[in-house]
Amino acid sequence: MPIIPELNTIKKDWRKVDIKVALCYPNTYRAGMTGLTVKLLYALLNSREDTLCERFFTPTLREGWRSLESNQPLSKFDIVAFTLQYEEDYPNVVRMLLESGIPPRVEARREEDPLVIAGGPCATANPEPLADYIDLFVIGEAEPIMDQLLDGIKISGRPRKHIEELADLEGIYLPYISDTAKRVWIRDLNDALHPLAQQIPLVEEGSPYMPIFGKAFTVEVVRGCNRSCRFCLIGHIWRPKRERSLERVVSIIDEGIKYTPVNKISLIGASLFGYSHLEDLCEAIVSRGFELSVSSLNPESITERLADLLAKGNQRTVTVAPDAATEKMRGVIRKMMEEESLINAAKALLSRGVKQLKMYFMIGLPEEVPEDVAAIAQLSKKVANVGYGFRSIHLSINPFIPKPHTPFQWKKPPSVSYVRSCLKLIREELKGDRRFIISMLDPRHAQIQALLSLGDREVGRAIEFVARRGGGLGSWRRAFKECGISLERYIGEKDPKEPMPWDKIRVYS
Repeated sequence: MPIIPELNTIKKDWRKVDIKVALCYPNTYRAGMTGLTVKLLYALLNSREDTLCERFFTPTLREGWRSLESNQPLSKFDIVAFTLQYEEDYPNVVRMLLESGIPPRVEARREEDPLVIAGGPCATANPEPLADYIDLFVIGEAEPIMDQLLDGIKISGRPRKHIEELADLEGIYLPYISDTAKRVWIRDLNDALHPLAQQIPLVEEGSPYMPIFGKAFTVEVVRGCNRSCRFCLIGHIWRPKRERSLERVVSIIDEGIKYTPVNKISLIGASLFGYSHLEDLCEAIVSRGFELSVSSLNPESITERLADLLAKGNQRTVTVAPDAATEKMRGVIRKMMEEESLINAAKALLSRGVKQLKMYFMIGLPEEVPEDVAAIAQLSKKVANVGYGFRSIHLSINPFIPKPHTPFQWKKPPSVSYVRSCLKLIREELKGDRRFIISMLDPRHAQIQALLSLGDREVGRAIEFVARRGGGLGSWRRAFKECGISLERYIGEKDPKEPMPWDKIRVYS
């Protein structure tokens, strides 16, 4: 019986391949299989006849720390490859190694141990917090470098043998060898492989293994973003924006649905709202009888036609991210959005029967004053006043977290007490108004995320401490004390002339 029953699982004969790769998502199956990253890497690696790729996740119930495909431990693989999407998953990286009997620190590994590599947006932004635990980082996107990397590893015989010879590959960062590394990225998205036979869990609705958007065929329409909002990591490390042509996207859907027979198409992309053919694409999907799911949209992109198509595609909730509620603050973060466009978008959605709206806001941004915080409630009321009902607007209000390579990388995140006072102010402004649901990332976790985002190799000791003690805020507090980590040193205001741990990573072309 498989650990998790799935459609389109790939199982290869271990005796007929040269390279065995463990693809690790350091969080649960539900989290990892909601997006496209794991499915894409799985398809890329298994497209090679000489390579076998199996997946690992942190246990949801009692499935253990073994591969989904053949129930093998990490230690049996030649390469252990982590995709780093969220900083707070870092302790799970170390824990997965510990649970599998692989020495977590690079210096303790033997030549016969697996080669441990990592990629993804967090690895590209700042690999240093995990530099003592990862042998090799891929800086940028996988497609341009994957074959060169695997060929180089294959030639060396044992994966950890002669890894220094990989340092000359563009897009490769070896923490103990490389002085610098340059991001690699695919120029034409139409040329990039897109997974067609996607893995779908054969479980009931409500199962902890069901992806967030349910059983859906996921399509990457656009990659990167050109808007350069001053707080946004992806807008600075994943530039420029690249689009798949309408014809290519439609052909992916038509072909993919033969292998992945589901009723919903999920469109993703950091700047999906800016896709040149968004309305025509949605029209093509709805006309084929599919349900539709789209990632966050810009209010300006929500026309009456698009709203109508979303409703026909059974999209029950639409997400927008104003991020700031006043014109002044939107200017500070370079988020060019007019208040009127948000209200018009809300009207258009409601008029077509989309009755649920989710809005993202940040607090603790540079130059923010109490009036800017109160304005979040005031703007939200204006939106709700177009006709939204009981618990129909979800406000996700989160602390500002500075990210590497952004213009705000030197700024200080808000204190826990400040964030709590802001949330209290917003709740008071909306007291008794039952149209709203309010949620927020715990500000204590936000500070840890800032530490992991901005940290250097010393922070790795705290990550390992937490991994060995099972995680939790209590473990982090102890880690700071035991490892001599000063939170203020890492997340406090910095001089723009001060060297940063990620200076050696070149993300711009």
